[in-house]
Amino acid sequence: MTTTPRPTTRLTVRGSDDLLAAAPVLLGFWPEQDVVLMTFGARHPFHARVDLPPLAAQRPAVRRELADVLLDPARRHGATHVVLLYYSDEPAAAEAVHRSLRRACRRLGLVVITALLVDRTHYRDLEHPDPDERHRRCPYDVAAHPFVLEALVSGRLVHRSRSDLVASLEPDPVAVAAVAAALLAGRYADAGVPTSGRAIREAGEWVHHAVHDLVADGALPADADLARLLWVMQSVRVRDAAWAHITGRTALAHVRLWTDAVRRAPETLVAAPAALLGWAAWQAGDGALAWVAVDRCTRAEPGYRMADQLAVILQGAVPPQTWEGGFAWDRGLPDERRIS
Repeated sequence: MTTTPRPTTRLTVRGSDDLLAAAPVLLGFWPEQDVVLMTFGARHPFHARVDLPPLAAQRPAVRRELADVLLDPARRHGATHVVLLYYSDEPAAAEAVHRSLRRACRRLGLVVITALLVDRTHYRDLEHPDPDERHRRCPYDVAAHPFVLEALVSGRLVHRSRSDLVASLEPDPVAVAAVAAALLAGRYADAGVPTSGRAIREAGEWVHHAVHDLVADGALPADADLARLLWVMQSVRVRDAAWAHITGRTALAHVRLWTDAVRRAPETLVAAPAALLGWAAWQAGDGALAWVAVDRCTRAEPGYRMADQLAVILQGAVPPQTWEGGFAWDRGLPDERRIS
């Protein structure tokens, strides 16, 4: 599930076209075969997306799980009203899911404001009070809608689809080769991954200062610096020196930094920067990118704990404001300055 709390995005919606323009802006990509949930009245409003399963795969258990994944966070956060958008070229699949979600909304006391079945050129209002109107296909085109244009200009709507978003984190072979060469030149394998308290503190302090400077300057690391960064962050305590930097205020700069690192990292060293990217994306309110980063991390290293923790946070639609950052990554490590 993609959960997208967009704390800085305020859109005033007055009709169906506005909803259809808002969906890609809130998600960060154009939905295709998706169910999109928008919540209203919650303590921390959020929006969510799940894949719309084809009709052939829709056993009752599948539809119940889909309803739980979408609606349980809405209930926990106190949402009172929802909008449901079904993007599909298989109307029967969307209608079957909608019947299941509508029943679940009634059980939970959630009011469905509207539900639209959307293809590339038309939509249908599945909640229209007139049964005949529910089958009427209404044309739409939101490519030039003000919501979309503003998002394109500001860089919030970059990807045409979720698959394009996934592809944006795939490795750049030339850049990966350059970092791999820098790893060999730096002879990091000879020294090994930091394990002693003294080595962890030394590496962590370097990471702490290096990441601070990169984020402050809006810069990207040279190959040699990235190679060192990736190598020492195999130690989770050293990685935490970078993690402690991530806050809502610095999140966008971290997204840029760690996206670049993920694309340039050799596969065996992808997990740490991918997890940091996911955390930064969550802090930036970009749930779609956060989930893609989690998937990228666990593809490189299944069971990576930070990614698993973030997945729980995203699944529960936990608002970014609950995280402050700035924790003491070096707690309990020996302090060389106190040794006489």
